[in-house]
Amino acid sequence: MSSTARGIVAATSAMVLAVWGTAVAHADDPSPKEIYEKAAPGTVHVIGSNGSGTGFIYDSEKGLTVTNAHVVQGEAALKAVVENRQPAPVRVVGIDPCEDLAVLKFASPQKDLKELEFGDSGKVETADAVTALGYPESVEGGSSTQNAAFTSGAVQSRAVSADPFPSLPRYPALIQHSATLNPGNSGGPLLNSEGKVVGLNVLGYAGAEGQFYAIASDHAEPKLAALAAGEKKNDPGWLLLDLTDPILPSVFEEIDSPEDAAAFKDFQSRGIEGVMALYVRADSPAAKAKLSGGDVITTVRDEPVKSMAQICDILQSTAAGETLTLTGVYSGVLGSVGGQVAEEWTTELKLPRN
Repeated sequence: MSSTARGIVAATSAMVLAVWGTAVAHADDPSPKEIYEKAAPGTVHVIGSNGSGTGFIYDSEKGLTVTNAHVVQGEAALKAVVENRQPAPVRVVGIDPCEDLAVLKFASPQKDLKELEFGDSGKVETADAVTALGYPESVEGGSSTQNAAFTSGAVQSRAVSADPFPSLPRYPALIQHSATLNPGNSGGPLLNSEGKVVGLNVLGYAGAEGQFYAIASDHAEPKLAALAAGEKKNDPGWLLLDLTDPILPSVFEEIDSPEDAAAFKDFQSRGIEGVMALYVRADSPAAKAKLSGGDVITTVRDEPVKSMAQICDILQSTAAGETLTLTGVYSGVLGSVGGQVAEEWTTELKLPRN
């Protein structure tokens, strides 16, 4: 995924000017320094060719790391850095863009990995102290040698659901907190006062200062076993953006294609509703369905779609291996040139089996 596209799903960089509430901690809890020293060795810098994010090791014996799906989507090759070790290749073993979760595995065995322990997010209360670790973008440039950054805050709400952007899935179980997140923090751990993982940091709300969100551990952890076993049902091999997403015009600026930028502006003026495939992974179910970057999907299973959340609702209600009928139109950009601009197409998409 390009760094520009990742910007829509990375945490906001707005400065926090006020903290909500007073963080509650207990006398026998580890100090912030102790939490950092214990958790930093298990916090992973995930690096792709187009951008980077964060993850954390949850199974040291198998070398498994969990991160956000949006951190690794569209990356042909990935590496992970654990503390001051050399970057090591990792591969995606399972991914679910509709849950924004992915499991990575080191390509070769790594010695002395440290795993982070999950806590019970159901016991998190408003005003509880929390800590976020991650690898945010910085002025240093060479991010592979960067140390994990530590921020602290308090829980603002322990049970939030959100449908934040049309190009993102629905998030049914979020913890809202004030530990500052920046682009690159996505996928990193949110730790309670005992140093246990109670959330997977995912995004920030640019419309208000000091509001950041993590996928609750009680929602994420039960899904990891299936992902580690290779589950990819909700990943046909595409990256989708809503046609009204403000990031889309900048995508064409980033690839330095004035022709595509002009063609997209013309296409947008037609008022068509749907989602555009920003890219299609080679040899994926989407590629086998003859989809290409720039194709616009308007219906799935005869249901109109104009957001990632709507498509995910359909994918999550469909069994692995089933076939979905997709209709859409050619946009004339990013390779979507199989017909005249706005001409309709139909295809059959067979979902991957687990």
